[in-house]
Amino acid sequence: MSKDRLLEVLERWEPVIGLEIHTELTSTRTKMFCGCEVAFGGEPNTRVCPVCLGMPGALPVPNQYAIEQTVLAGLATECTIAPHSLFHRKQYFYPDMPKDYQISQYDQPFCEDGQILVEVDGGGVAQRLDVADGTGVTPAEDGSYTARIGITRIHLEEDTGKMVHVGGSEGRLAGATKSLVDFNRAGTPLIELVSEPDIRTPEEARRFAQKLRLIWLSLGISDCSMEEGSMRVDGNISLRKRGTVEFGVKAEVKNMNSFKSLHDALVYEILRQAELLDSGGTVVQETRHWDVGAKRTSALRSKEAAHDYRYFPEPDMTPFEFSEEFIDGIRQRLPELPDAKKIRFMATWGLPVHDATVLTSDLEMAEFFEAAVTIGGAERAKPIANLMLNDLAAHLNAAGISVTASKVVPAMVDELVALVEEGTISGKQAKDVFTEMAETGDAPGAIVEIRGLKQVSDTGAIEAVVDRIIAENPDKVEGYRSGRTGLMGFFVGQVMREMGGQANPAVVNEVLGRRLSS
Repeated sequence: MSKDRLLEVLERWEPVIGLEIHTELTSTRTKMFCGCEVAFGGEPNTRVCPVCLGMPGALPVPNQYAIEQTVLAGLATECTIAPHSLFHRKQYFYPDMPKDYQISQYDQPFCEDGQILVEVDGGGVAQRLDVADGTGVTPAEDGSYTARIGITRIHLEEDTGKMVHVGGSEGRLAGATKSLVDFNRAGTPLIELVSEPDIRTPEEARRFAQKLRLIWLSLGISDCSMEEGSMRVDGNISLRKRGTVEFGVKAEVKNMNSFKSLHDALVYEILRQAELLDSGGTVVQETRHWDVGAKRTSALRSKEAAHDYRYFPEPDMTPFEFSEEFIDGIRQRLPELPDAKKIRFMATWGLPVHDATVLTSDLEMAEFFEAAVTIGGAERAKPIANLMLNDLAAHLNAAGISVTASKVVPAMVDELVALVEEGTISGKQAKDVFTEMAETGDAPGAIVEIRGLKQVSDTGAIEAVVDRIIAENPDKVEGYRSGRTGLMGFFVGQVMREMGGQANPAVVNEVLGRRLSS
C-alpha cells in the first residue's frame, strides 16, 4: 500500500505502540542457572545439562554476572533498581521449553520506570500529527522532534530453545512437514525490556530499538545480533480515533528480525487494523507472525494474559536484596553512553548536531573518528568528519563491511585530509586517492608520490599557462570584461586541462582574477 494511503489513515487513527525487546546477555560465559556454555550455533543439543534440560531433581544456581549486567542495563536507561526482587515460574507448554515452565520475573523485576529519548526527523509518516494522552512533543521548524519513551521494566529470565521447521519455505512454519528442537539456547540469560505505550509511529519504534541496541553495545552486555537472534523485538500495536484517550484492542507482532522489518510490520498492522475498524469490524487480541517475504502479518494464536501463565515464586531460589553499596558499585561500571558521547563530540570537536549524531550512532565509527582526530588535532575534526561521512561511509556501504574490516585506518584519513589542507592535492584528487587507498591499503602520501598527483602551486608556472590561454581567447576575454563573469569557469577549465588537472584551483582562480581584471 502507498505512503499516501498510510498518511490518509493516520489523519483519522492514532497508533499506540509498545515494544518488548529481548536481548541475550552474550557477554556471560555460562547460562543463567547452570554451567553450560553460551554460544551461537554449534551441533544441536550439545551444550545442555540436566539443569537446562529440566531433568527431575536438578536445581538452578543463578548467574551473578548476568544479574549484575541486568542492573547495569537498568542504570543505563535511567531505571529504578529494586532493592527487593525475586524470580517466578512462568508456566507454558511450548515444545522449546524443556521444563514446561520458564524461570522469569513477574511483579518484582530488577529494573523499573526508565526512559530513552528518541530523536526523529520531521515530515511524512515519521511525524506525530497529534497526541491525546499527554506524551506530545513540540517539533522544531523542520518538523524534527525528540520523544520520551518510557520503560516499564527490565527483567531477567532464561531463553527458550530454538525450533527448526523442516520442509517449509525458507524455514518458515507454513508448509513445514516436521519441526525439530535444539536446546543449546535454552537457559541463556535473557533480559526483556518492556516499553510504555508511548510510541506513536513506526519510525519512532525503529529508532527506539536502534538506540537501545546502541546502548546495549556501549555497555558490552550483548552482541545484539538480530540475524542470530540475540536481540529480538516484538511489537504491541492498537489504534484509537484521533482526539480520544482510550486504548484500542492490541495485536502483538513477532518475527521482526531487523529494524526494517519492525518498521514495515507496524505499517502493515496500522493499515490492516484501520481497514477492519473502518468497515465496522473489530480487532482481535492475538499474536501475529510477520512474513518477511509476503510483507504481511498472519494470526498465530490468541494472546495470553498474565493469569494464563500461572506465575508463582520460584521455590528453588531465595529472593534478592540489593544494597545501595551493590548498586553504586555497578553504577561505577557505566561507560560513556551514546547521548553523552554526542554532546562531547559537539563540545570538544566543534561538530554540528548532524555530524555528531551520525558518527556516534555507530560505536566503531565513533572510535575511528576519535583516533583520527587525536592524530590530527581538533582543527581537522570537521574535514575528517566530512571525509568519513561521505567517502568512507559510501565505501563501507558499497563493500558491505564495517569500518574495522576496511583497509582504511584512522592515520590514513588524517594524512589524506592534511594533504588537501596543505595544498598538495585538490579535493577532487583526494577522492581518487581515497578510492585507491581503500582498495590497496596504501598510505595516501605514497599513492600521491607514485601517481605523480601533487598539485602545482607555483604561481609563475600557472601564470605562464594563464597568459597563453588568455592570448588564445580574446573574444572570451572581452566577453568576461563586458560582464559575462560565468566565463571564468571556461578559463579555469582550460588551465586545468593544460596542466593535467594538477594545478592548484585556488591559485588558478587568483591568477585568472588578476589577469582578466587588468
